[in-house]
Amino acid sequence: MKNGKMLAALLIGTIMFGAGAVTAGAEEGTEPCTITFTYWGSGAEQAAIEASLETFQEAYPEITVNAIHIPSDDFLTKINSMIAAGETPDISYSASWKCQFGEEGLIYNFYDLAGEDPDLNPDNYLDTCWWKWSETESAGPIMANVCPSLMYNADLLAEAGIEVPTTTEEAWSWDEFVENAQKLTLDSEGRNASDPEFDSNNIVQYGVMFAPSWNTYMSFVYSNGGGYLSEDGTEFGLTEDTASEVLQNFADLINVYHVAPTSIASNSMPSAASAIASGQAAMYLDGSWNHLDLAEAGCNWGVGVLPINENYTTYLDGGSLIIFKSTEHLDATIKLYKWITDPESSEEITEMFRTIWLPVQKEYYDDPEKLEFWASEEFPARPEGFQEACVDAVINNLTVATEINVKNFNEIDTLVSAAMDEVLSGSKTAQDAMNAIKGNVDALVEGTYNGERS
Repeated sequence: MKNGKMLAALLIGTIMFGAGAVTAGAEEGTEPCTITFTYWGSGAEQAAIEASLETFQEAYPEITVNAIHIPSDDFLTKINSMIAAGETPDISYSASWKCQFGEEGLIYNFYDLAGEDPDLNPDNYLDTCWWKWSETESAGPIMANVCPSLMYNADLLAEAGIEVPTTTEEAWSWDEFVENAQKLTLDSEGRNASDPEFDSNNIVQYGVMFAPSWNTYMSFVYSNGGGYLSEDGTEFGLTEDTASEVLQNFADLINVYHVAPTSIASNSMPSAASAIASGQAAMYLDGSWNHLDLAEAGCNWGVGVLPINENYTTYLDGGSLIIFKSTEHLDATIKLYKWITDPESSEEITEMFRTIWLPVQKEYYDDPEKLEFWASEEFPARPEGFQEACVDAVINNLTVATEINVKNFNEIDTLVSAAMDEVLSGSKTAQDAMNAIKGNVDALVEGTYNGERS
């Protein structure tokens, strides 16, 4: 459900489920009510949510859900407009801005809700997945996890004689990753990027594509000993050598080794899943939310661990469901919260946890049967090696995701993203670009929510 990757072309759609059957079958003594739920999502996610809400209302016929789908790019603007108009939703998807909502007193502290409901006991959830605005106040755990992922066209790699490791013990170094990306990058004459005669102006197959976002590069920064902020959390951290080296490495994939497309070339290419399926790219570094698209693309694909061979560090990320204090139907809203976050609540939600989402509850990692329920490699979106590369390697090497922990992340990341555009275009070195924004970023730095470096 990562919002940066959801389809922004969908129009806002308001769907009323169960109208006309509001009172039929209502629990004795329970007043019928309507709650408003706002969310984003790709076409597949939207369809799954809509179908699951129908099933929810069959289980709870006294509750009508007014579900409003909002494109992710417009989401915060729309939510703010609804709040200003006195039409605040009861429950909503949310991004990092949720912590500011918490500080402003707009949403419930999840810990308060959990204290009255054993099903919401914080001990049930993974430790690194909490959105907090103070040590004792939380917007809740991630509703469904995603993780950084290395994906690839298995046929192309087999033709090149390349095997992608699925365990951290066998992970490639960055140099090995670059070397393999060179072998997989071909020009129109079939020469790879390590050939002295390689024509970088006529590339027909790129070795790798990557999403130019923090979610892609921060695992490498953390593993290299760096951080988004300084060690004491008082300054911008991407100016440090341990971080800028990593950012430069990504730019060099494009401008030095010519194994990844420029932004101009990327604009003329299809989506990453389509590029992998069609053979225009061999590997892709981004997030696990792409797994469903790859499964549906009809190609032979696989996953591996990130090319980090020392101090492997990664994270689970995702939004959380927030409950607004203005709700007049808290019990009904909590019922919907549990329904959406329960991997076994309905066929539709289960399918989401077997394709796009990873659970946040500990039992789905600790219990072998529960793990197989959602992560079996028999499922189309769980290829061979998935449990090693996307479960074991992640769970055993977790830190808190950058956007969850860094205060004022949205504002800072806007500056960083613009600077990264200059780095990836080759117009500035990573060191120069990060230094150029340091003063503006430092003015926004207020540390992290957990008090530890991020």
